[in-house]
Amino acid sequence: MLRKNLDLIVVGFIVLALVMYDVTLELLGELMHLMFEGLHVAFEYIELGIEEAVELVFHVLDVGEIIEYLFESDRHGSQVVTFYILMSIIGFGFYKLWKTLPRLHAFLKQRLLNIWVRRKTELQLYWLSLTTRNKVALAITVVLVAYIASFFVM
Repeated sequence: MLRKNLDLIVVGFIVLALVMYDVTLELLGELMHLMFEGLHVAFEYIELGIEEAVELVFHVLDVGEIIEYLFESDRHGSQVVTFYILMSIIGFGFYKLWKTLPRLHAFLKQRLLNIWVRRKTELQLYWLSLTTRNKVALAITVVLVAYIASFFVM
């Protein structure tokens, strides 16, 4: 049942987020801060690992004199190599994202169209199955709920 009505749950959360926009913006800001903090820690961890591996390779291959000649110190040389390794990894990630996004967009577009048609058909069948008295009662209920909800929005 949850999987069948997942689209309605998502729409409900979107409406709730729009009604309580101040809380939504605060939570979104905190979530972005947490995400960037986590990405920063992960980046530093990966950078330190790559830098240590580069320094180990420099030490094992005994290319320290070449790097010292090109740069001021061993540390600076390994940092430059680490920077270019990280930029290559990030560039490859963006390339894969660029190749994946069109397919993902087409899939989501088709999925949303299917959901829209299914819900519209269900609603039309439900409306056609109601008697006139039930249609009027449903319309009055919708208007009253919207009227009462307007007091909570302000």
